[in-house]
Amino acid sequence: MHIIATTAQSGIKDFSYFNEFLQDSGFPLVARGKQSLDDLIRTHHADAVVVCYCQGPVLYHDKEKFFFHPSMAKNRLAAYRKNGTADPFASACRLKADDEVLDCTLGLGADAIVAAYFTPAGRVVGVESSPAIAQVVKWGMKHYDSSMSWLNEAIERIEVVNSEHYEYLQGLDSGSFDIVYFDPMFRRPLLKSQAISPLRALADHRPLDKAAVKEACRVARKRVVIKELAAGTELQRLGCEAVIGGKHRKIAFGVIEHRLR
Repeated sequence: MHIIATTAQSGIKDFSYFNEFLQDSGFPLVARGKQSLDDLIRTHHADAVVVCYCQGPVLYHDKEKFFFHPSMAKNRLAAYRKNGTADPFASACRLKADDEVLDCTLGLGADAIVAAYFTPAGRVVGVESSPAIAQVVKWGMKHYDSSMSWLNEAIERIEVVNSEHYEYLQGLDSGSFDIVYFDPMFRRPLLKSQAISPLRALADHRPLDKAAVKEACRVARKRVVIKELAAGTELQRLGCEAVIGGKHRKIAFGVIEHRLR
């Protein structure tokens, strides 16, 4: 997919950020001038365009736009902070303050943000195979700022890596992380989301491979956690010994404990 980068028609104040984004992403810069985004895409034979605003990059693709926003993570964590509502993902991972977590399917980063909140003395790395998604989320996280310091601190601690997760796992030493997590459900959402829909064409829709799970088991010191639909046999196919949730929920988490291997 050919993606170009440009600025808003009003320009950009922070050129250091813009130059760092261009160098990191490798997206070619095109002059905006007074052209519309559709004109830029046609002129440069691009599939999508990223516009760098001061608040972070926005991807325009197929008449839709995508930018980083922690809406679901913010809602989940707010419910925990206000009412003590347990987060199913955090519970399945049994997160401890100093855990090191590898999220192999970053997407919008909601689960990575939740993981970072519950591991203030640990580390969270999010791997995303799509260059467009990875760059928009990575640089959107860098420039996100809210009135909630607890949310900002969690987001700032996430390391975003643009890589195919199997290749990334293969390059890690055994026992590199406490928890390795997969959310392959991104390819089959339960609900329509305006924030996620532009990314469907960019996401990896392949089912999770057993080889990747095997590598995750080698890398994880404590457990591998996989999110899937409660109905069906996908978690069993992938070798999960335990399934958390599912009885009264549409979502379940499969768990492979290190001690069980």
